[in-house]
Amino acid sequence: MSTSFLIAIIVSAALALGVVLVCIGVLRYYQQRQAQQQLELEQLEKRCGRIADLLNIITDRYLPLTTKLVLVEYLVASISTLIRHKMGRSLEPELPGFIQLFEELKISQQATLKDRVQTHVQLSQVQQGLQALPLLLRGLVTNDLLDKATAKDQVTQIRFFFHLAHHDLLVKEADGCLELDKKAAALDKLRQALAEMEKVATFEQAGQVIESLNGTIQRIENELFGKSSRVS
Repeated sequence: MSTSFLIAIIVSAALALGVVLVCIGVLRYYQQRQAQQQLELEQLEKRCGRIADLLNIITDRYLPLTTKLVLVEYLVASISTLIRHKMGRSLEPELPGFIQLFEELKISQQATLKDRVQTHVQLSQVQQGLQALPLLLRGLVTNDLLDKATAKDQVTQIRFFFHLAHHDLLVKEADGCLELDKKAAALDKLRQALAEMEKVATFEQAGQVIESLNGTIQRIENELFGKSSRVS
């Protein structure tokens, strides 16, 4: 066997080995890329489920319009992406409803604007949901879906709604006490509600709520102790 023939065999083998290694590398790259994409889609599906749950828990009274609009728009786009990749089966039936909701929100239609917290369990759910929103908003900022200034403003507003939810439950409990003619108990609940709103007194929305509470407290104090009893 000649030397040139051996060299040809060695070169051919080396080339074949090189091609095999390249193919293995390319295959491994695409497998890793596919695995990464699958992981990202699974995370997206979980995030969409979490957002959908929050929107069901937090009524419009406690959710800034801009925040809800951004979240619903994100849901519509993300669920559509999941469907294209044969995922998000549990969310797919909800897509038409989110599309309709998005159109309503764009013209400031808020169906649950008057729905208030009714129980301590509901209050806990709403407040926990509100506490989860800043992290979601930061994620949208990271993905360039929301600018930092808007996100910061929304997080600030969420703080107001956190206290408003507690206020609403306390006022409801005070109303229940008044129905039973328990004015002292009602007065205590209303004072707690006032203290809750005074924590966010710098917010423009708090002014009217605080004024209303002060008026109701004044009226009940007058009925209980006489008109000269209230101490500012």
